[in-house]
Amino acid sequence: MVDVEPVGIRVTEIGAGVGLLGTLARIEITWPAEGGGPASVVAKLPTTNPENEWIVDHFGYDRREAGVYRDLRPWERAPTPTCLAQGWDDEVGRGWLLLDDLGALSEGDQLAGATDDEAFAMIDSLATWHAAWWGDGSLADLAWLPDVTHPSVAGYGRIFDQTWETCVAKLGGALDASILDAARTARVEFDAALERFAVGPRTLVHGDARLANVLFGPNGAVLLDFQLATRSRGAYDLAFFCAGSMATDDRRRLEPALLQRYLEGLHEAGVTGYDAEDLATDYRLGHIVNLPNPVSALAVVNPGNERGARFLHRNAVRGITATVDHIG
Repeated sequence: MVDVEPVGIRVTEIGAGVGLLGTLARIEITWPAEGGGPASVVAKLPTTNPENEWIVDHFGYDRREAGVYRDLRPWERAPTPTCLAQGWDDEVGRGWLLLDDLGALSEGDQLAGATDDEAFAMIDSLATWHAAWWGDGSLADLAWLPDVTHPSVAGYGRIFDQTWETCVAKLGGALDASILDAARTARVEFDAALERFAVGPRTLVHGDARLANVLFGPNGAVLLDFQLATRSRGAYDLAFFCAGSMATDDRRRLEPALLQRYLEGLHEAGVTGYDAEDLATDYRLGHIVNLPNPVSALAVVNPGNERGARFLHRNAVRGITATVDHIG
């Protein structure tokens, strides 16, 4: 507990065009010579964009992240930032977080896609994360944590229907008509995929496991941003990451090795009764469950700036292509 008043504070926004549904700032703190606290912390605040604010409220994104840090204390089980303090107002559905500043760690390039080393580090961290809550029945008692049958998740099928044509228009011919037609037909499997993901070995799913939500250091990948946390099957996170955060050729080349690495990580952490066949099925269905996300994001999310717009476009191209690769 720091009981010394700082003598100076400098606030700088970070993550512009990356943290699309929130506001991030680094707070640099100058302390008196006789003592003090950390040289800097990271503050996470609600989005200031009215369009994105509606999305956050409708799906309870800020509420989920507040719950993860408050009730699950993930830094005690998996590689995540330590939450130093937080506040949450149930009436207005708004809150704030103060987190360790991990700015000394390196970032990946979301637009270029993960390198091989980054991809394997991410898979290792996801295996650790999923194993930590694998089959944990207490997750069902958390009112803020939806499972895949909750309307905020299951409703994505309908959102796909509502946003598909807008997405196609914004893609501007970046994908062949045959790929778009195949992706559109994948919609018929969405509900059946959710049914499988609503039973069996469920865990705490990150829900937004993309390269922009991870930092890399000597001990591997550190996971960030839990606004989209759900209770589901862990393979969803693998599909989400590989579809959106890897160049298509790299994903196709590395998928078998990444799935094997993930399964080994689960088993080393003590998970039993889940084999390669289970994972292959869940991974395929994970792409189908994920498909509405890049489609609807390109259609309705305000990108904030040019980099954000490029990310949303590339994310949709990669996600649609990955789904088509796995529906045959």
